[in-house]
Amino acid sequence: MQSNTFLWIVALLFLIEIEAVWWSTRGNENCPRRNGTDPYYFGTTNLLCMLREKREAPRRVQWEISHRFLYYQGYYFDFLENSKVEIGRSRLDGHRCAGGLEASPAGYSNVSIECLKGCARNYRCHFGDHNLLFNNCHFFANRLSSVLCTSKEGLCPSWCLKSCDDATDYSTEGV
Repeated sequence: MQSNTFLWIVALLFLIEIEAVWWSTRGNENCPRRNGTDPYYFGTTNLLCMLREKREAPRRVQWEISHRFLYYQGYYFDFLENSKVEIGRSRLDGHRCAGGLEASPAGYSNVSIECLKGCARNYRCHFGDHNLLFNNCHFFANRLSSVLCTSKEGLCPSWCLKSCDDATDYSTEGV
C-alpha cells in the first residue's frame, strides 16, 4: 500500500513539474514593454537544497523540485512554507542553492515597488496560509505577477493597501 502512495506522490510531482515547464515557456505577450515600465522576472531556487540542513555533504538530486519567487526592481519576493513572506535584495539561500532568474522577463509593469511590497505584506491575510497544493510559492509568484501585469495605470489593488504587514523585509539591511 505504501508503494502505491509513493507512486501517486511521484506522479503528482511529475505533473506539477510539467505544468511549471508549460507555463515557463509562455512569452510575455500579455504584459508587453511600454514606456515607463520595468521588467519583472520569475525565478527558482532548488527546494530540496533549501530544506536541507546547512552542513551536509555535497550531493546531486535525481529530480528537482523548485521554489518559485518573483523579482522586480531589484527585490526578491518569496512565500515560504511557514506562510511568511520574505522581501530581500538577494535571492533566498542563493549563496548555497542552485537557481536564478529566468532568461527573459515575464512581463513589464509600472506598479510601484511600494505597492508590490504591500501586496507581499498582505498576501497571507488575503489568500490564507501556505498549502502545498493550493497556496504555495508558485501561486504567490503568479498572483504578484497578476498585480504587476493587470494593474491599470500602475494603480495598486485595494487588498495590497491593508495593514496586515505579515512579511519580513530584509531589503533595508545594511542601508
